[in-house]
Amino acid sequence: MSILYFSAGDPEKRVLNGLKAALPHHSIEVWPECKDKTNITAAVVWQPPAEFFDGLVNLKSVLSIAAGVDHLLTHPGLPIDVEIVRLTDAGMAEPMAKYALYGVLHAQRKMTELAQAQREKRWRHELAPAATNDFRVGVLGAGELSLVAANGLLMNGFKVSCWSRTEKNLDNITHYAGVAGLDDMLPTVDALVCLLPLTENTRGILNASLFRKLPKNAYIINPGRGDHLNEHDLLEQLDNGHLSGALLDVFATEPLPEQNPLWSHPKVIVTPHLAGPTDADGAVEQIAQSIKELESGARPRGLVNRSAGY
Repeated sequence: MSILYFSAGDPEKRVLNGLKAALPHHSIEVWPECKDKTNITAAVVWQPPAEFFDGLVNLKSVLSIAAGVDHLLTHPGLPIDVEIVRLTDAGMAEPMAKYALYGVLHAQRKMTELAQAQREKRWRHELAPAATNDFRVGVLGAGELSLVAANGLLMNGFKVSCWSRTEKNLDNITHYAGVAGLDDMLPTVDALVCLLPLTENTRGILNASLFRKLPKNAYIINPGRGDHLNEHDLLEQLDNGHLSGALLDVFATEPLPEQNPLWSHPKVIVTPHLAGPTDADGAVEQIAQSIKELESGARPRGLVNRSAGY
């Protein structure tokens, strides 16, 4: 198998060099230096440029160096018959779960309000934290990353519910499914964590309609995808007092432009897309295994259902 590599986020070439070591009998070329594109049957990529797939007439599979594949599903040059394989964890789940836990603790302990009180030099002793077992957390998503986060919250004593498109049986976690299920879950949560894949059905899901269904003073945590969030609607609900705050790691435009009001909003914490960084060694191991499975005719663990978007 001849492989073409491109990553917008591997400046030290850790993934590239790792793949060369893990797949010594494979030809791995780097875009755009590749001279004969007709030999390429697989591509390993993150955020490939618009012209990346030009001339790859024998491409069969493309493997993403991330769990998200929206950068491929919306790529105008990717042929419809090419298989997509994503990372299913590669070290992302644990730090993502801890990021979600931090956000929930921040909301439960009313740290946004306490920070404002500090700026105003007010001694607000009445801002006591909610009891942990009374603080309700909803997780949008019930895939691998979502369930690691949900179970981590559960282990820390929070009441946890999850929502996904289809029914699932989850131990000790209340599960909701479908449009009606989402409407049922939203009024029952004090903090909402979004860990959904980005699809046409989830794009813009964090919007005014959803926010209004949450209880007053609910808190938003989004380490999922930037395009899940309608930033205007969030700011509106923060300013009118319906939402108490937000912890945001991903944005529709990255880096977040200096003039974006999220930077300076007193109820918003901005982090620069680092909630769940991909572990290079874990990514190499998983991608190499997926390539071997594709060659043998097996179904890789992260094979994407292109119609569903994940």
